[in-house]
Amino acid sequence: MAKRKKISRPAKVFWGLLAVVLIAITGTWGYNRYMQKKKVEQLYQHGFRLLEEQIATYIKENYSGVRKIEFSPIYRDGDGRFTMLTAEVVPILYDEYGNKAQFGGKINHFGYPSYGLLNYLRIDWDVSGTEIIELASGKDYYVEVTYGDSLPEDTKWTENEDIDINIEALVDIGKLKGIEKSAQGSPSAEVHYNVTFKKGILK
Repeated sequence: MAKRKKISRPAKVFWGLLAVVLIAITGTWGYNRYMQKKKVEQLYQHGFRLLEEQIATYIKENYSGVRKIEFSPIYRDGDGRFTMLTAEVVPILYDEYGNKAQFGGKINHFGYPSYGLLNYLRIDWDVSGTEIIELASGKDYYVEVTYGDSLPEDTKWTENEDIDINIEALVDIGKLKGIEKSAQGSPSAEVHYNVTFKKGILK
């Protein structure tokens, strides 16, 4: 029976060091990938938090009869490569009578929008890697917001047709009661923001 050749001490040291280096490289790569993912998530969360504040501020300042405003999670769909990447939130209103209704979907065969990357928010990075958040501030232009800043005054809407017609439709079909456009607004309405992520779309 042939004897097994023993691995020399220098070889053991070499292979041991190689294993340590490979583990360190793999660990560093995994950590960097994790941190990059967290950085992207935080940027999206901040952008959507600002968008939710835009929506809530407009409703509170322009509609009476609103008891509470809350938001769905940030629904993400697509991968941005083979399928279109979407990310959106859906506002949900409560009236003073205990009724609640969510925005979007179809009402009487007419489609209403949700709010996110395709219509109200832009999130990107410039050539130097600096984060870019842009909020729709009117029908034809966006306003850049510095990452980490609060909602700028010039991004607050004075009119928003998408919100107006959606609320009007929900009131017309009886989903909501006593909510109407008014300069009195609903200053005491609760607002529940939501920047958690969820895969898919809200049914």
